[in-house]
Amino acid sequence: MPGMPIFQNSPSQLKGQIYVVDNTTDNVVPLHVDNSGNLPVNFAADSTIDTVNTVNTVTAVTDITNDVSIINGATPLNVGTVTAVTDITNDVGIINGTTPLNVGLSAGTNVIGKVQNDLIFTNVDSFGAGTILTPKTVDETAAVVADAQDISQQSSYNWFIKNTGSQDITLVVKISPDNTNWMDDTGDTITVAVDESKMITVTNFLKYASFTIAALGAGLSTTVISCFQAQH
Repeated sequence: MPGMPIFQNSPSQLKGQIYVVDNTTDNVVPLHVDNSGNLPVNFAADSTIDTVNTVNTVTAVTDITNDVSIINGATPLNVGTVTAVTDITNDVGIINGTTPLNVGLSAGTNVIGKVQNDLIFTNVDSFGAGTILTPKTVDETAAVVADAQDISQQSSYNWFIKNTGSQDITLVVKISPDNTNWMDDTGDTITVAVDESKMITVTNFLKYASFTIAALGAGLSTTVISCFQAQH
């Protein structure tokens, strides 16, 4: 009838209903929003999101059960605040696209991060004891040979030796390419007197190094302590 309003008297009270086709059943169903007026979007399994430029806030991610790939696009993908990520159960891959994947630095900086490589330190008894500087007897019966050490990858190394007994000793440093064929390092004999300490190293280089303490003979004996220390 003339003069009768077609909609509400107040535009703010105007309401409408939107219908969509349910692609599962092909039925026409009403489209619903939540209490705040937001439209929830659910993705089916194996769904693909082609382009996302900005994610402002993710409150909680309960499960990501398939691979999540970040594919380099024309513009950066900016992710804002992520409050909680409960579980990511598979690999998250970064796949290079048609253009290079560039990782930028903050303005005014040129440092990506810190790479720390602690030195590896070796500290063993020269004669195979479980504890370093365990006393070793040197007597008339046979020469005492220190354990062979692989020095091929050591940047710094030496032996410490101390004569803790009552007789002077002499020793020669040995080197070998295969831990079988040995030769004198320099041919020089090193004397370590009673109660004297010395540091021993090699002059020439082959893969293995050791030293040999000569037998004392004539019923004599003494004790020494020694350890091999190295780092790389």
